[in-house]
Amino acid sequence: MIEGADPGYDWIFLHGISGLITKYGGANSHMSIRCSELGIAAAIGCGVEKYDELINFNFVEIDSISKSVKGIL
Repeated sequence: MIEGADPGYDWIFLHGISGLITKYGGANSHMSIRCSELGIAAAIGCGVEKYDELINFNFVEIDSISKSVKGIL
């Protein structure tokens, strides 16, 4: 989870991430496109309220099929 990401954050993909959640951004953002290219689940630009809720969980599940994100303690 990072608030926002630009092309300068490409290094994050070298660390074997299984998903990416950002507070800001959109479907056409660089990180959204990179996640799509690499087959990484992502919730890009989930908004302030949802991001601030999720940051408090130990684990977060991104369900690409139902297009949902939920926190898991």
